[in-house]
Amino acid sequence: MDDDRPLRLKIVVSWLTAFSIAAATPLFPQTPPASPAPVVGQIKGRVLDYETQKPLAGVSVAAVGTARSARSDAAGAYTIADVPVGYYSLTFEAQGYYTDTRTDVIVRPGRITVLNAQLVLVRAIREEVRVTAEAFPAAPTKPGSRREFNPEELRRDPASMGDVSRALYAVPGVVKADEEANDLVVRGGSPMENGFYIDNVFIPNINHFPQQGASGGNICMLNMDFIENLQFITGGMDALYGNRLSSVIDIGYREGNREKIDSQLNLSMIGFGAQIEGPLPGRKGSWMVSGNRSYLDLVSGLLDSDNPADYYDFQGKATYDLGPRDRLSLLGVAGKSWTSYDRGGAEKFSVGTAGLTWRRLWGDSGYSDTSVSYSLLDGKESNFWESEGRLHEEYDYRTSWVTFRNVTHLQISPAHRFTFGVEAQRLDLRNWDDFDNAEKRLGGTSAAAFSTYAAHPFFNVSLSFGLRIDYVPLSERFHLSPRLSLSWEPANRLSLNGAFGIYYQQMPLFLLKQHPGNRDLEDPRARHLVLGVKYLLRPDTQLTLEAYDKRYDGFPMSPLYPWYFVIDDVNGNNDRFWNFGRLVDEGRAYARGVELTIQKKLSRKLYGLANATYYRARYRDLMGNWRNRLYDNRFILCLSGGYKPNARWEFSLRWIWSGNMAFTPVDEEISRQAGYAWVTWDQVMAGHLNDYKNLSLRIDRRFLWRKTNLVLFAGALNILDHENELYRNWSPALNGYTSQYMWGTIPYIGLEFEF
Repeated sequence: MDDDRPLRLKIVVSWLTAFSIAAATPLFPQTPPASPAPVVGQIKGRVLDYETQKPLAGVSVAAVGTARSARSDAAGAYTIADVPVGYYSLTFEAQGYYTDTRTDVIVRPGRITVLNAQLVLVRAIREEVRVTAEAFPAAPTKPGSRREFNPEELRRDPASMGDVSRALYAVPGVVKADEEANDLVVRGGSPMENGFYIDNVFIPNINHFPQQGASGGNICMLNMDFIENLQFITGGMDALYGNRLSSVIDIGYREGNREKIDSQLNLSMIGFGAQIEGPLPGRKGSWMVSGNRSYLDLVSGLLDSDNPADYYDFQGKATYDLGPRDRLSLLGVAGKSWTSYDRGGAEKFSVGTAGLTWRRLWGDSGYSDTSVSYSLLDGKESNFWESEGRLHEEYDYRTSWVTFRNVTHLQISPAHRFTFGVEAQRLDLRNWDDFDNAEKRLGGTSAAAFSTYAAHPFFNVSLSFGLRIDYVPLSERFHLSPRLSLSWEPANRLSLNGAFGIYYQQMPLFLLKQHPGNRDLEDPRARHLVLGVKYLLRPDTQLTLEAYDKRYDGFPMSPLYPWYFVIDDVNGNNDRFWNFGRLVDEGRAYARGVELTIQKKLSRKLYGLANATYYRARYRDLMGNWRNRLYDNRFILCLSGGYKPNARWEFSLRWIWSGNMAFTPVDEEISRQAGYAWVTWDQVMAGHLNDYKNLSLRIDRRFLWRKTNLVLFAGALNILDHENELYRNWSPALNGYTSQYMWGTIPYIGLEFEF
């Protein structure tokens, strides 16, 4: 690594100094009137029943610490007008429902802040029902291994730079593959084991430069300002979700403004963009669209990249009310990305999803979401190796998905409810590469049916029994996947949680196509067992302790490389899989760990998330030896949080210290004598790279005028410039190890202008 640390630190200091000077100086000359009117905004939204989505009337909505409040009407709508700009917590209280508190409610000048809430019904009369202003769900209705984020928590993360996936690295049990990629490695699993949904629509990949055979990429396409809520389920998923072994990210996009047109301009060190939203005629719906364009080619040197890259994306959502019980929503997310290499090598990608969703309310009984979507991932890659004097490898591939998905939630009584539905998906792959030197096609139609019965036999106990049936066309197999979860609240602030489930996932198409016999293999399977406890230390602070055990079988292994765990071949910027030929389904693995988390929601100027994780992830090779999986990082310590002294300033940081990836060390003494790398069988994947450490900082300064709002932000990733190893290889020329490192210090600055 070049010794440019002093230069990088000078850049960070100069950027932050310039930012602080700019933030302290008014952008425009201002002469305040003798008696200035207060700068205000509005808070509006709807309050619904969590399980039936029916509107709730008479709900008391109050801004904590103020005298401002409102009550919801027959449509569940409420309005709190003339709220001074700033940040607030809102409480929602209704007879027979648990009190809900929402933090991070930002009121901006002349704008409408939309905040919707869903209240949970109290199952039975008890002596003590929580009615205090608590910032965490009060009822045992949601299983463990689930983290929920509001849009402000995602936006202000100091290490995300607007990337949803990177914002989730603060979640316990999650590590990164490398700085350039935004893979989510969840509890020791492969990046291929994660799934994504937006508004009930299946999304194969949410990233620019998408990986083939996995779920990551380099930069997330999603607009954080469109996100209303995000659920990250890291284990024990219920029967609603299939074809994924480790985790699911379920995102809800908000609606556009139904009353007036709002606009926003964005500028950062990697790109610029704009968004606009407004009402449909008659205010029966709304729309919102955004577009972003990068100029990564201009900053590639700062990112230690010799290959200029670029991208652009477009996304939008439109919602229309067919009637009081029926609503249509149209979702679109699409992007293009490309990079070029010396002597003609290049990568070009197109990725996108369009989906139409119909929501039907069944009165007081429940609701259904029915979606039809089309997704496309198209890529062309060519790599030039100077040592060969020619293009070394070429790929041309196109994958498409047509998906139908119906989910119905039905409440039989306050203590009994069903969730059931069906899915069908047509999948097609067309591929040409220089391994095959011929075009290959794979395709088929999968189908699934699922049902979950949830009961509350006692006022403080919640049970859930689920079953999922999947048909996988390429292996021509049916799978039964039972799911079970339990939540018990023995005391007012204490809950015990558990989950069990069987999960299947179709093998990646880039492995299936390598040999006709690969279609006869078993589909990989995982068994999850999760046990946890949650304790509310105070209304805004919760402690969670959770242990998990994941056992895998049916994983593909290659007799050509009997020591290698094939699934882990896709990671970081490595995609598509190497040519492993005819595979066998004898791979076994496990991941076991324990996670301790303390989370404090924003109140009284401070917020934070601290977690400690210890886990091991191992696999058994074809020779019967148990070895470390690639992401056997072993431990993770993470501290993320911030200080918000007032409505104009915010300071945040994230510090991570974790073990690093496993690798295969050489016998150094024999290698020096032999002049080449010498590896013994017992040392395959037996070593670990040096620990990973990263401290990232961010400062936000908000300027508030009567009708507009400007946010300036500046910060730096890896501000201490720690050398985090990405690879370690033995060099015969140097007769010793050489290492390749992840990013050093990366300063950034940007702005968001709302008008």
